[in-house]
Amino acid sequence: MSERMDLGLPDKLELHHRGSGIEIVRKWLGWQTLVLTAFAVFWCGFLFFWYSIALPMGDTFMTLFPLIHVAVGIGLAYRALAGWVNTTRIAVDQGRLSVRHGPLPWLGNKDLDGSNLKQLYSKEKISQGRNSTTITYEVHALTANGRNEKLVSGLDSSEQALYIEQEIERYFRIEDTPVRGQIGE
Repeated sequence: MSERMDLGLPDKLELHHRGSGIEIVRKWLGWQTLVLTAFAVFWCGFLFFWYSIALPMGDTFMTLFPLIHVAVGIGLAYRALAGWVNTTRIAVDQGRLSVRHGPLPWLGNKDLDGSNLKQLYSKEKISQGRNSTTITYEVHALTANGRNEKLVSGLDSSEQALYIEQEIERYFRIEDTPVRGQIGE
């Protein structure tokens, strides 16, 4: 098995040494956030315009018809705002691995016992849209009891994913071995 090259710190990641542990911080802000923000402003602006007409008219149908669009608009606006302010913090210390997203609440927070980690691997995720293809990257952990835990997703580059994998494996002294479905396999 060939030794993997030691990766340097990629863009949008920070590495901090905290006592006996490390913390990897990833900022969410990127071009996707800018595009999503513009779309959310347009979407919510249209709904504001719609309701500025519908409410004074007192038309029940015009008021109730776009409610699902209002829910989507709230979701878009929340995701855009999270993109501006949130970070992902991966802390490794005292035999524990912790993944936290914030300051706005977001799904995917995890706490894992480091002694239960068998292998980490990075994976490419391809999302097909009608007019585009988006590629993002994820970091997964295989546990001693056979579970596959997604640690981080939505990474912009394979370098970010491989760096996170490398640093966690280095901390826990996990020898890097191939996993089916990982980047490069």
